[in-house]
Amino acid sequence: MRSLASNETVVKEGTFLYDGEIECDIRIVHSPVRYGSGDHEDPPEVENDLAQSTFYIQYGSTTERAVFNSGGGGYPTLAEAVAAAAASPGIGSTIRWRKSANAEA
Repeated sequence: MRSLASNETVVKEGTFLYDGEIECDIRIVHSPVRYGSGDHEDPPEVENDLAQSTFYIQYGSTTERAVFNSGGGGYPTLAEAVAAAAASPGIGSTIRWRKSANAEA
């Protein structure tokens, strides 16, 4: 289960359909850190963590609600993270975002 770090906040939540019928959770998390790869073969700007506002997409489990076991991204804006989620093959068109007071996109 992917828990939030103390410096991360959920900024957008919703659901998507896996295989066209299994409802799963999706969320976008804001972090003040752009996490690096940690791979010594990558250039320093990719290898190392950087203090930079970043948005990550987290996908919920297909078997257990509220468990986030997959994710990706590292987007500089919420709008870019939302667009990337919408472009996800097989599920992007099924995403339904919940309305929230702090939603920007």
